Amino acid sequence: MLKAPKETIIRKVASPKTYYAIAVIWVLGTLVLPMYKLASYLILTAVAVAAYFICKKFVFPDEEVEVEVETPRSYFSKLQQQFIEDGTKSLNNIMELNKKIDNPELNKDVSELVQTSDKILDYVYEHEQAASSLRKLIYYYLPTVEKLLTRYDEIEESSVSNVVESRKKIEDIIKTTSTAFSNQLEQLYDTDTLDINSEVKVLEQIYVKEGLINPEDKQ
Repeated sequence: MLKAPKETIIRKVASPKTYYAIAVIWVLGTLVLPMYKLASYLILTAVAVAAYFICKKFVFPDEEVEVEVETPRSYFSKLQQQFIEDGTKSLNNIMELNKKIDNPELNKDVSELVQTSDKILDYVYEHEQAASSLRKLIYYYLPTVEKLLTRYDEIEESSVSNVVESRKKIEDIIKTTSTAFSNQLEQLYDTDTLDINSEVKVLEQIYVKEGLINPEDKQ
């Protein structure tokens, strides 16, 4: 979710050789024509314009190049869209805060938290119905992480004992949150696995009942 989807398209761009040709025409024209006369400018301009269209159409046609462009996402519901957009905004804020903090261990925990959260957003994009049950993650836990990291950045340089203790508490809770998010992600996919297994079992029963397969054939 943090990276917008992209697709490769073919675009036509003007060949730079056309402009080089026009530049050469102007240079040669200034050497041949008396440029102190208005007529010389008009003639040279007319020649350059004609040369431009001739070069562009026949001599140096537009070149085709592959370019990557962002493609808009489509959503199943307004709730899903708002969930993903708000979550992405929070994760971007958290990443910016993480850049300001000079603590490799905390930086690592925050990066893992962001990566896990991003995968959860991916999950919600594929499973729209999960958005309502995961709202607390986006609208409570991630904003809380933002506040904690903001506070950590403010007190990072202080050596006062109670401040050092506060920093340690923030470090611990960020690590705990990262672990909790990882567990949440695993549970989401475990649920999917259970659902798929249940569906497969139902299908097998239908196939046996309809005589499409023999019970002994099942692996």
